[in-house]
Amino acid sequence: MDQTVIYNGQILALTRFWATGEPCLWITDPEQIGMPKMEFVGGHPDEYCIFLKKLTEAELAQITSLDGTPLDMKEERNDIE
Repeated sequence: MDQTVIYNGQILALTRFWATGEPCLWITDPEQIGMPKMEFVGGHPDEYCIFLKKLTEAELAQITSLDGTPLDMKEERNDIE
């Protein structure tokens, strides 16, 4: 699943949270920690992510590949639930 994506105008890493396996968008730049729904998830200062399960359908639809192709995140979000 590890993939570089664009969400809300930012380049993030689509991956799974190391502790639970939940799909999430991981920061690639420390300045991204102020993004809506971004949360601190670790012991290191750079461990921040947005869990896909906390995004609305409209927000999920904003996740694209680097070339702008929309990605279907509904299945990814429900993968763990």
